[in-house]
Amino acid sequence: MKSEKIWLVTGVSAGLGLVLVKMLLDSGHKVAATSEDGDALLDAVGAKLEGQFLPLTVDLADERNVRRAVDSTIAAFGGVDVVVNNAGVGLQGALDSLSDAELRGSFDSNVFGMLNVIRAVLPRMRAQRSGHVFNISSILGFDGGHAQWGAYSATKFAVSGLTESLAAEAAAWGVRVSLVYPGAMRASPAWRGAQYNTPELAARDPQRQELGGDPVKAAQALINAADAQYAPLHLFLGRDAFDQARNKIQSVQQELARWREMSVSIGVVDERRLAA
Repeated sequence: MKSEKIWLVTGVSAGLGLVLVKMLLDSGHKVAATSEDGDALLDAVGAKLEGQFLPLTVDLADERNVRRAVDSTIAAFGGVDVVVNNAGVGLQGALDSLSDAELRGSFDSNVFGMLNVIRAVLPRMRAQRSGHVFNISSILGFDGGHAQWGAYSATKFAVSGLTESLAAEAAAWGVRVSLVYPGAMRASPAWRGAQYNTPELAARDPQRQELGGDPVKAAQALINAADAQYAPLHLFLGRDAFDQARNKIQSVQQELARWREMSVSIGVVDERRLAA
């Protein structure tokens, strides 16, 4: 560990969030972690760790609830250095089959909950002119070509877009921002409760966990990125995420080249250049 930091991690009931919190605490960092059930979170972490760990019962869709959680973190530890917006839910189904309540609930959890955390913590980071925000998207927030996952993908594309804009805004304050695209995350025997971070592989073939990424290595990647001199804006986690992103980029490049003439043809014609 290069230096002790104060971390705020959301969505720590299971999966990558829980693995990350355990690793941070083992390394001596101070950690505030949110879950819908703070008592269960305390049991999952397995130690009270007074003065080092703050479990918070938070409904991230409730703006006041989120602000109280951030205030509690600052009161307990004196500040916030790193925020990991990890909370989210997967919603599967054809777009025309999902109800309005289901769709809006998905955006409340995956997008507006994240925005509530950002709006609560950014004034503090702006004032201290330092900090690092990790927003966890998904490879489906970069490549949406998967049937039955359109609603989930839409929320994660929203996360990707707002994070890129946040990075442009926050740079002037010395705040770093990283957009994380995990692929499938297998369950790890060493960290009971870890689950898939990207749901499509789990739903397609839940028995083939060896295809997923290691949540311990993924958590370590986030810790390393927080310590790096130059933080990545785009961080793909997992070979599947890396390959899927590369294939998407190549496909877009091919279409750009194929349709270049039509794309640029709608521009306003410069009569002076034509006359010359």
